[in-house]
Amino acid sequence: MDISAFSADDFDPKEWINQQFKVTEVLDKENQLTSIVSKLQLYVQQVNGAIEETSEHVIKNLPRVMHDTDMIQKEAILLKDKMQVVKEEITKIQRDTASSMATLEKLDKMKTELQTAKQALHEADNWTVLATDIEEVFETHNIDAVAAKVISMQQSLVVLANAVDFQERQLQLEGFKNRLEAMASPHLVRAFTNKSVEESRKFVEMFAGMQRAAQLLKYFARCEKAAMVQEWTRLVELDQDHGVPEWLAAFYHLILSNWQSNVKWCQQVFGNSDMLPAIYTDVLTTMQKDICGSVDVALKQQMDQLSFLISLKEISDRFANNFQASTLQLGNRESDFQVQIQTAIYSLYTGYVSQYGTLEERQLMRDVSDLVQTSADPTEMVQVLAQATSPVVLACNKAVNRCFSLTFGAGILGLKTAVQFCLSKHLDHFRGVMRQIEIEKQSKEEWSMFQTCLNLLQSISDLQNSVNDLDKELVAIILDSTKSADKSPPEVDLRAILLTKQSYHQMLQFISALKEMSEPSVLEDVKEKLEKVSKKAHQSTLDVMFAPISEQLNNAQAAWLSSSSTTQQLPDYGYAPLEYITQIGEYLMTLPQHLEPFLAKEGGESQADVLLGNVAKQTCVSYADLLLTLHDVSPNTSKQISIDIGYLGNVLEDLGFSLTDTISQIATLLKLPPDTYHVQSAGCSAKLVAMVRQMRNITSS
Repeated sequence: MDISAFSADDFDPKEWINQQFKVTEVLDKENQLTSIVSKLQLYVQQVNGAIEETSEHVIKNLPRVMHDTDMIQKEAILLKDKMQVVKEEITKIQRDTASSMATLEKLDKMKTELQTAKQALHEADNWTVLATDIEEVFETHNIDAVAAKVISMQQSLVVLANAVDFQERQLQLEGFKNRLEAMASPHLVRAFTNKSVEESRKFVEMFAGMQRAAQLLKYFARCEKAAMVQEWTRLVELDQDHGVPEWLAAFYHLILSNWQSNVKWCQQVFGNSDMLPAIYTDVLTTMQKDICGSVDVALKQQMDQLSFLISLKEISDRFANNFQASTLQLGNRESDFQVQIQTAIYSLYTGYVSQYGTLEERQLMRDVSDLVQTSADPTEMVQVLAQATSPVVLACNKAVNRCFSLTFGAGILGLKTAVQFCLSKHLDHFRGVMRQIEIEKQSKEEWSMFQTCLNLLQSISDLQNSVNDLDKELVAIILDSTKSADKSPPEVDLRAILLTKQSYHQMLQFISALKEMSEPSVLEDVKEKLEKVSKKAHQSTLDVMFAPISEQLNNAQAAWLSSSSTTQQLPDYGYAPLEYITQIGEYLMTLPQHLEPFLAKEGGESQADVLLGNVAKQTCVSYADLLLTLHDVSPNTSKQISIDIGYLGNVLEDLGFSLTDTISQIATLLKLPPDTYHVQSAGCSAKLVAMVRQMRNITSS
């Protein structure tokens, strides 16, 4: 039986009893209860026995515990009294010896001051001796001896910091340092130039002792800069068989080799190479003027100036990556230095990037100048333009690649201007063709001019599609390049190096505006111009397509006049469409077969459908305008006109179109008997009802 539950804080007797009877299936619950009670009584007896034994043990040991407690209390009181006595003795000693301690402190201070004064007097004497001796040593030109004297004077000056003539002594020492530096500088430069470790170390110790270590680093920087400038001059003057790209690559290679050797040398001489990044940044910055001068001369001799600049920048790219890798190997990961070195490398191209738009415009015009050879024949010109569309767009795509290769995308505004200028110039050829078509459409064969117009529309449509694709690609490239530039950690935005602050701000504004557009577009201006050219070409095509119809409509009045000579009313089957309208119908039915080979598209409404729809609408409008000019129309003529209109409606229906409401109502009004005209004309346009009534000479009620 488990009685461990009795010790729980939340012990419930009822729950425990119920649990005991659930453990096993008990047939005789009375016997089970008796057994449990017996066991519990036994446990109670055992517990009582244990409690009694423990109580006896406690009672037996209680006197000893009380005695120990009393002893501890007495010892604590005794310790407290002793501590109080000690405290009083310490206070008394402090009170009795306060004046003595003050005297001792005063004596110690006087001793220190006397020692300082003694040392100052000694150093003053030493200074006088050194100042006298150093002049003689200067005359020997023994740099080491002079340096030893100067360093000794430097140490003496520290002790004489409180001397009355400290400022004069300091100025005197600076004069000696300047003379020593002037004496040592030729030897120092020679040691740095020859990369002599022992000699250089000697000068490092010397300048450190003079507290002029910073000045020593300036000498080292000047030596390195002079060596690099001399190397560039040597490359330019001696290597005349090559050009700027080879010179620049060789110069960059020299800098990398020099960097790697200088890292080891500086570790040996200076103990570290921390000064090198700033030195090489200064060297690259200083060399920009000389390098740009050589580039400017070479650039004037280049036909493809942008490709030349891109080749130079690719050389700089490789150098920048290699140089950055070399600096990172030294653990130099400071972002400030990376920005400085990238600025020093790429600032070379800042001036050329500012001219990028002009250079790109010239390059594009050279690329496309030979694509379109002008011709007096519009048909030939349209064929030439159709063949030129793909090369023109390809040239623009190459311009995009050049922009990002040379400027990292910094020249996107110049690229936009150049591409739009190129495409606008190409559009001028289309405008010229349309002017030729306007002049010659009256003299050339209709079908020949018609096909020329269709080919022109196809060329314009192809150009529109190509420009739209180019625009989408350009937007995607610009936004992707912006994401790349914004990635972390951004060591440096090279676009900010290549642009002036104003130009960089303008570029960011342009990109921001592009992101906010619902339909981003870079070439929106040229797309608008292209849309206008397309609309004008459509109108020219419609004019050419409608010319035969207009000619037949001019013959309509003569045909109606001939049909009105018969005064006898004929039955409906006695009327047939006149020749003018059948000619129009036959012409309309032939249009699809001429349109589809040129303008058919898969899915959606084709341009052929649009053109046919416009011709059908224009036919109805012109036909209605002609009918509304008639006067004194006889019943036979009215009937004939309604038959002609019905024929036109059937033709348009076969083509998938219908008559306009105006001409449909005119046909209806022409068919109405005069006596019921007013009643049956209800529902038609009041204006048309009145005009047709006057046309048919029906009296108003």
